[in-house]
Amino acid sequence: MKSVGQVIFAFFEDYLKTQKGLRPGSVRSYRDTLKLFLAYAASSCRRPITRLILSDLSAQRVLDFLQMIEVTRGNHVSTRNQRLAALHTFYRYVGLQYPEMLAEAQRVGGDSDETHCATPN
Repeated sequence: MKSVGQVIFAFFEDYLKTQKGLRPGSVRSYRDTLKLFLAYAASSCRRPITRLILSDLSAQRVLDFLQMIEVTRGNHVSTRNQRLAALHTFYRYVGLQYPEMLAEAQRVGGDSDETHCATPN
């Protein structure tokens, strides 16, 4: 399996810029979300961001991240929903590229009965 860094690079360079043709401002919005999420994931895993693996990016971690940005950072629901939309796109990409991550991608996308990230605790 590729490193998280390689997956993120391909997501931005191949998927967002080339395949989707997003404008720089939109790409920056995705970047800001993933930057916050990866920093949160590294902190909660107690390891450097460079040592994260795809399995560290669980649906539960997304739920915890969304809760954190609302409670700790004081973000409004609209900001949380914007972050969630960016994470949905990222996880759809991950699920397509890495079948072993498909179940987590479905949980984040709300495509399973186990976890629905659109309605965190």
